[in-house]
Amino acid sequence: MPESYDPFRPRQEPARSIHDAFQLEASKRKGREIEVWIGAELEAVFEAARLAAGQHGLRPLSMEEIKTAERYARGSVDYGSKWAYTVVDAMRQPTQRAA
Repeated sequence: MPESYDPFRPRQEPARSIHDAFQLEASKRKGREIEVWIGAELEAVFEAARLAAGQHGLRPLSMEEIKTAERYARGSVDYGSKWAYTVVDAMRQPTQRAA
């Protein structure tokens, strides 16, 4: 559980674990170049989603799907939870085939 209260922290798994992985990595932003922290946060969410997919019988996502979910969450007051919920929603969808 995070040390400070976050009203946007998801209450249920797997969104909570994905959100927590993002928040942990985001706490390391200070002193990093923007490209470094963006990449680290994407990797943290990607890995948390991969683990959650296995634990909850959901579809694992590609890094591109993680990036798409992040772009969708941008600008939201609840950015971290919006990102986590969008990732989980994508994990519950069937794999889309290229046309």
